[in-house]
Amino acid sequence: MTKIDSTMTRTADGGSAIISWFKNAGIRHVYSVSGGPINSIYQACAAQGVQLVHTRHEAAAGYMAEAAGRVTGRPAALVVTLGPGVTNAITPALVSNLGGTPLLIVGAQSGTAVSERGAGMSFETLPAMRAVTKWAARCTDPDRLQEYLDIAWRKMWAGRPGPVFIEVPTDVLHAPLQKPEALSDKAPVMPGRAGLDGGDWQQAKSLLSGAKRPLVLIGDEAFYDRSERLQEAVEKHGLPFAPLRLARGIIDERHAQCAGPGYAPCNATLRQALKDSDCVLVLGHHFEFDLEFGDKLGEGVKVIQVASDPELLHRNRKADVAIAAAPSSFVEQLADLDPMPVDKSWVEKVVAAWQAERESQLGEGNDKGLHPVAAVDAVSGAAPDETIFVTSHGNIDFWADARLQIKAPGRYLRAGQSGTLGAEVPYGAGAAFADPDVPVIVFVGDGGVGYHVTELDTAERYGHAFIVVVLDDELWGAIALPQEQSFGKTYEMDLPRRDWAKVAEGLGGKGYLARSPEEISDAVQEAIKSGKPAIIQVPVRSVISPYMAYIS
Repeated sequence: MTKIDSTMTRTADGGSAIISWFKNAGIRHVYSVSGGPINSIYQACAAQGVQLVHTRHEAAAGYMAEAAGRVTGRPAALVVTLGPGVTNAITPALVSNLGGTPLLIVGAQSGTAVSERGAGMSFETLPAMRAVTKWAARCTDPDRLQEYLDIAWRKMWAGRPGPVFIEVPTDVLHAPLQKPEALSDKAPVMPGRAGLDGGDWQQAKSLLSGAKRPLVLIGDEAFYDRSERLQEAVEKHGLPFAPLRLARGIIDERHAQCAGPGYAPCNATLRQALKDSDCVLVLGHHFEFDLEFGDKLGEGVKVIQVASDPELLHRNRKADVAIAAAPSSFVEQLADLDPMPVDKSWVEKVVAAWQAERESQLGEGNDKGLHPVAAVDAVSGAAPDETIFVTSHGNIDFWADARLQIKAPGRYLRAGQSGTLGAEVPYGAGAAFADPDVPVIVFVGDGGVGYHVTELDTAERYGHAFIVVVLDDELWGAIALPQEQSFGKTYEMDLPRRDWAKVAEGLGGKGYLARSPEEISDAVQEAIKSGKPAIIQVPVRSVISPYMAYIS
């Protein structure tokens, strides 16, 4: 029978069609947990030279795959077996959906011959996946798998990126192709982004030309649709800026005009600037939770919003000028605009306020450990500029969110959009696979680390390294500290101190206990040199973060 090419070792089937398409799409890693129904995909990975990464849990595999989109802007793939394999992928799909990141998921289903007969592990998972993805469908013809993958690719990238899901019955995955010669060798086409309309620019220009206290919010889309002239535009007009989520590091956050991260709950300076500004420019984002839905903008402030996805325009806060276009096309015009009449003293006041706010975060240690900020500073001070940092959604992470200064794009992975704990360690592993030449450091509390700590083993098995810094306050801090404030007591929030350093060693990595900034610095440098996944356990005080204090 016909073979696909000389690298193939068996007849072309559904699994080989999928992996052939993955290669054309530039997908370098397939994350998975073993399942007999997906063996044809495993075999095709080996035959065609695509790296299969066998993890410890499907949810962790999903976070690792999603991490690639956050680091490189290009997706990896998640392949899961039927039933519980698919349902374990639901939360990573939700995180991807809420985060606006690309994630391609292929899930197995029982064979068509036993459909609706109660086959082992079989469950109707499509309704669940449709609820958490941009698009989900079932393909029952092996010769149409690449067509379905093309559709999924377009859906994944259209407007705001997000997760997509294709369900394939096991007999379809293993069935020989009737037309193997029709397999594509071309990369799937990326959807285009609309350019800037002249009329839209004139409306925006009219507002910008009179703005004395403008503020720029750099949003997620700026990560995928990057303009080399963004920093030029910011500097030409003297604009203060605050980056959101995926956009962090697009301009080095040590820049003299940076007003801190675009998370209002952890940035009092930003909250005040949003009240005082006369014009807010939102590039590739919308007014969501981290911007308090736009509810606290000052009276009379003008809003210019630019996003390729029209569904984001006017969401939660009506814009005075809403432009459905690529943010980069707007930035090009902004960089060429005559200098705006910006009130330099106001900009200086905003930046000085943020610097003062950062200084005020410093705190003393005690017999229970360092202040969280002292620990974060010690870690970041010992890390090279190119380091990738990971945080999630615990009290410890909220201290790190506001404290870290991200220096380049794709160097910060924040799983906080969905409030999900558990993504931190897999994100670290996934980032190490996506960019193995730079250090990766995860900040996590002693609660969050327990979800997927065994993925240190996954990284070690494949020769990758990342560092998990466990800031250990013996508490589910994000919930316990507000509980105590509200009720005067906590409810089953205590966590006994465990030896996480030994856990790392048991999983093939390195383990360190560090109680001072000097010990932390030494541990970070030693861990990087070791080339092994590592845990650095740091006892810290239980101190409520500004983020939690504000939203509580």
